[in-house]
Amino acid sequence: MSLMKNLFGSAIASLLMVLPAMAVEFDQLVVIGDSNVDIGRLSAEGATPDDGVIPPANTLAGRSSDGDILPEYLSERLVVPQLNFGWGGATTGVGNIVARRGMPEAANTGALMQMDEYLAFLGDGSMANPNALYLIYAGSNDLALVDKNDQDAVDVAIRQADANLRELVQTLAERGAKYIVVANRTPRPVLSDAYIATEEPEEEARNDAAGRQLNTYIYWLVRELNDELDAEVRLFDAYYFIRELIENSGRNGFLTYDSSPDQYCINAPDCTQIINYDAAHKTSAVHKVLAQKLYFLLSTFDEAAN
Repeated sequence: MSLMKNLFGSAIASLLMVLPAMAVEFDQLVVIGDSNVDIGRLSAEGATPDDGVIPPANTLAGRSSDGDILPEYLSERLVVPQLNFGWGGATTGVGNIVARRGMPEAANTGALMQMDEYLAFLGDGSMANPNALYLIYAGSNDLALVDKNDQDAVDVAIRQADANLRELVQTLAERGAKYIVVANRTPRPVLSDAYIATEEPEEEARNDAAGRQLNTYIYWLVRELNDELDAEVRLFDAYYFIRELIENSGRNGFLTYDSSPDQYCINAPDCTQIINYDAAHKTSAVHKVLAQKLYFLLSTFDEAAN
């Protein structure tokens, strides 16, 4: 095993030994979102696309990564079961971009439809589990098919995503959810420091800039809803934590960052030191770090529901 792998393993082990004190003892993880949290529904549908059966929540199959992903690591760390409605390709609304790429049965699997699934699971008038942690991770696919050179189109997509995310959080709070986390969009391989897509001079980096613009909206919606609702709402700044990994790559256990597809996990025999799984997703090693960061965030929830 290389020195870099040893250092990376030691760093992760150190993180796991220093755990925050929590006021809340969660007993369930409920997940709504896209491929960042989908543990198998899209993959299972892709394996049998014409059978007329939609894979149910918690379906385990392939992921958009090389191994376990965030909700799996987090539920293991919390020692709680997950109820995972995530769908790869899901938008914040009703639709799914994969349905436009040859998988029509995935058409109505966006985050709002996943919320409907959860409400149906609860039953008419039933309240949400007040001791569960609710994770909403969506928004990236709202921008996926938008021309990043068309600022008006980017603005429209982001405003709609903002409205949908607000509806998701408000619906959970109205049903009695007390602890809600909203994650933001992860960095794209070619990075930007702009906050408006068309202010980014490099065309390849405008995808990342559009995500940064969306993340600004997510930041404010979390702040506003945390003040307005009878629930604690937190931002999980996945973008920041991954940029931090990128900035420190080469000395933190990950290979020195390169945005080239040559350094995508899908083109490498060993992904344990790689950040990008492909052009839109991160490796299992990154998901493991994100889960630890999210675990630490949970200590900011102030008090138990009961």
